[in-house]
Amino acid sequence: MNFVFYDLETTGRNATWDQILQIGAILVDSNFQEIDRFEERCRLRQGLIPEPGALIVNKTSVEMLSNVNLSHYQLIKKVYDVFNKWSPAIFIGYNTISFDEEFLRKTFFKLLLEPYTTQFNGNRRADVLGMSRSSKYYYPECINVGLNEKGNQVFKLDVLTQLNDIKHNAHDAMGDVEATIEIAQILKNKAQNVWQSGLSNSNKIEVDNFLLKNDVICMDEYFFGKFNSYAVTYVCKNKFNYPQCFDLIHDPIDYFEMSIKDLKTKMKLKPKFIKEIKNNKNPLLMDESYIEKIPSYKTLGLNILKERAELIKNNIDFKNKIQTILFEENEEKQMFKSQVDIDPEDSLYIGGFPDNSDKSKMLQFHKAEWEEKFFISNQFKDPRYQYFAHRLIYEEAPQILPQLDYEKIHKIIAKQILSTDNEKWNTVPKSYHQLDTLRDQYENEKDDEKIEFLGELDNFLQNLENRYQKT
Repeated sequence: MNFVFYDLETTGRNATWDQILQIGAILVDSNFQEIDRFEERCRLRQGLIPEPGALIVNKTSVEMLSNVNLSHYQLIKKVYDVFNKWSPAIFIGYNTISFDEEFLRKTFFKLLLEPYTTQFNGNRRADVLGMSRSSKYYYPECINVGLNEKGNQVFKLDVLTQLNDIKHNAHDAMGDVEATIEIAQILKNKAQNVWQSGLSNSNKIEVDNFLLKNDVICMDEYFFGKFNSYAVTYVCKNKFNYPQCFDLIHDPIDYFEMSIKDLKTKMKLKPKFIKEIKNNKNPLLMDESYIEKIPSYKTLGLNILKERAELIKNNIDFKNKIQTILFEENEEKQMFKSQVDIDPEDSLYIGGFPDNSDKSKMLQFHKAEWEEKFFISNQFKDPRYQYFAHRLIYEEAPQILPQLDYEKIHKIIAKQILSTDNEKWNTVPKSYHQLDTLRDQYENEKDDEKIEFLGELDNFLQNLENRYQKT
């Protein structure tokens, strides 16, 4: 199967409210031989406030924000078409599952494109960051990594490339893609079993099958800079179809006779005896032979671990209790969930899927000329898609919108970006505050180039603010 290595540069870290500015992608075969590549950059969306710090990191000038040939919509349509042309493939990058994939999904969603493109039609998702952590644990000599002041391993891409003699144009989309491919080649050559696990578990059905076929599994967790590996056995799934596993460091007999109430209390204590595996996020799962690499489980011995797994496998009552507790906890969370109206941009995972009629309208929308796009936009049943369509027309062809529709979108944007509250998205006041902080820092460092950039960005934000204050 081919791989699509890709990377995004963005206006900030919020996948819901920031935007993609640049993308680099390379299509390679299973031997890392390049087949095709794609690299483009776009302008800033109308009414979006970038984070000054993010622009400094990815070296985006005010000139780039304003005068690049492609609009945001034009770039994303190109990306969507290229990714579909390259499919089926495994879409892979460095920290893509947590960052780039979320940006891509939510961007496609807001532009009326299929959000789950990298998972549908035979496509899969994998992440070299997770593979790097697991490879280093199971094969310590396979790759050089950094250490921070706390003694924790550091897996930042630019740190790995420096320590492993890889040429790297950091924080440039194509530069990061090329560096990630080289890291992946190291892992494939020096930690082949982990690499293969990453590829196999790039699809949630394969993850589920692995859990069902193996009584004892080694799984990884990474929290707050700490990596841990556990020997577990499958128990059940929760409301979201995430597998729940029992940590075999514990003796299951101690839990079998507990009531649901007592088990519920016990499940909240640390260390947790139930571990969750997010089967759609490329978990790294190894078979029982890797118990030898995990000291605490090696001491217990594989035979005891297998006996414990067998006890759980045969205790239907215990598994049903765990599942009942998980379902009850989910219902309790739903009861206390905030009743505040959800913004359309925030509704990908809670607003439901489009019906066949709206799906059909989306296809028509993208093929139509701008005049016809407005006509189609008013035919969406789901108000979210009508809002997204109107906002897109506002950005790309504002002359097409009737005055009342134009003013409605303009006022929504103005209210968002001029807000003095601590919003989820970036605002003009937030950016001014960040500019002041950065200016103090760079004046102390006597970095004239960055101070000049901050001045240009300040003027850019003032012009944008003036435009929306007139609303």
